[in-house]
Amino acid sequence: MLLVEDDDVDAILFNRMLSKCAGKYCLEICSTLASALDWLSENQCDIVLLDLSLPDAFGLDGIQKIRSQFVHIPIVMMTGLDDDKMALDALDVGAQDYLLKGDTSSRELERTLRHAIQRQLIQSENARLVTELKRAARSDALTGVLNRHAMISEFERHWADSCLSNSPLSCIILDVDYFKKINDQLGHVIGDKVLRGVANRIRSHARPGDCIARYGGEEFCVILVDADEDVAQAWAEQARADLADWNFQFGDQQLNVTASFGAAQRNARTTTIEQLIDAADHALLNAKETGRNRVVRSSSLNAMESVHVTKSMINFDALTVCPVI
Repeated sequence: MLLVEDDDVDAILFNRMLSKCAGKYCLEICSTLASALDWLSENQCDIVLLDLSLPDAFGLDGIQKIRSQFVHIPIVMMTGLDDDKMALDALDVGAQDYLLKGDTSSRELERTLRHAIQRQLIQSENARLVTELKRAARSDALTGVLNRHAMISEFERHWADSCLSNSPLSCIILDVDYFKKINDQLGHVIGDKVLRGVANRIRSHARPGDCIARYGGEEFCVILVDADEDVAQAWAEQARADLADWNFQFGDQQLNVTASFGAAQRNARTTTIEQLIDAADHALLNAKETGRNRVVRSSSLNAMESVHVTKSMINFDALTVCPVI
């Protein structure tokens, strides 16, 4: 327990009152907020009793500074002022309770300390549960990467940033090769383990700011920020090679797992998120159709389509100008 009190007489009286409590408490005393913050940074503490008026802090300032750095430590404010508004304000900024100097018995002190610690534990646990629920709402339960809903949310944020700053943004869609055969021949338990392994290996290649999500079934989506299609292709090739080198172990057997990748960049052809995903998906389909375990970029398909269209137009024009014999 830490008492932050600059008045020696009040500190002695508090220590004497604490000694009469049924519980056993180890008390440390600091006379300034600065020394209290230093002590808290180096020691474990179950509760802080904070005087309202200190040489280097007055009013609610001390509560706010301790709370900002040590959010899980309960704080009980002490003052000689019988001010209900001040008490409520103290609770609003993070204090667990409020004690009036000279008007608190040992029994009331102990009850206040116990209740403050219990309330803080409940609040900390509730905060942990809320954080866990938020994480679970964004995560795919099987693989731990983002789920599809969270992926779209992240895509919208990165898309807006890319458009605003005119920075490149790329998307990769990858699909585990022959995954249906893995499920059919080895069972869904093995299939689930394969997906978790793929997710972990793909995630190991993520750069700061990149997002990896399970897009559906055995498909994953990767959002690469500040990355053009060249960067996306290189990223996908590294991830593809890593997967190809991975031998998934189950029992005394092993399985070689590969994946196919399609990459696309935000450009004049992909002016919406849906179009960018479709472009990457189309490139993935081509990777599947041309042998699997490879990376195909959308621009290469666009170039092939342009050549095909040009040749068709030339042939058509030639036919129209040929004289009829």
